[in-house]
Amino acid sequence: MFIKQQGQGKPLILLHGWGFNGDIWNGIAGELAKNWLVYQVDLPGHGKSPISEYSLPILTKQLMNELPNNAVWVGWSLGGLLAMNIAIQQRIRGLVLIATSPCFVTTKNWPHAMTAEVLQQFASQLKIDTKGTLRRFLTLQVRDNSLQQLRNLNYFLKNPPLTKALESGLQILQTTDLRPQLQQIECPSLLCLGKRDKIVPFEVGNDFQWKTLRKIVIKPASHIPFLSHQEIFMDIFQDFLRDLN
Repeated sequence: MFIKQQGQGKPLILLHGWGFNGDIWNGIAGELAKNWLVYQVDLPGHGKSPISEYSLPILTKQLMNELPNNAVWVGWSLGGLLAMNIAIQQRIRGLVLIATSPCFVTTKNWPHAMTAEVLQQFASQLKIDTKGTLRRFLTLQVRDNSLQQLRNLNYFLKNPPLTKALESGLQILQTTDLRPQLQQIECPSLLCLGKRDKIVPFEVGNDFQWKTLRKIVIKPASHIPFLSHQEIFMDIFQDFLRDLN
């Protein structure tokens, strides 16, 4: 995998969401690098990383093999699912989850998620029009009436992930349910949600927890609070990190 590295100090790893790459973190990585050794990961088939076999167990093993131990893992959306799975399997310094969930699909006892039909629609559309599907997904994430934010996200359409990687990522979102294993997470953890998020509804924060998890909701934010409300997010994030460094 391509991994951009900057800064000095203890390791802090940034995992992006579906349809993006490590550049999504550029707005905050430089600030974090003042106190941490920051790793911005391009998942396989995204950004500068070549495609490889793609499943939750394989990705988890690859990330643990290629990145340092005892790190703070930060995961947004799909990246949060990966970060949770890593925290379940090994001891880490800290865990920061942004607009993510242990289960992205609704069930009888899990209402605050996307329906299986919506995710399947994205999967079907990818085969016909990859860029168009990504563009619709970008629009869904911006609920702040921020045209500038949408323009900034359109940057990622110039170098979209490989279709195979997108299909495999959707498969992970459609089939993964980490809820039974969450109590195995022992490290200090932060969950940050946006109240206007239509992909990961903020109410999901009431539905899962473990003893070391702290939850924060940014009321005006949607699915990408570290971009749309960067100052608010960084205040929360840096406060959490101070206790770990």
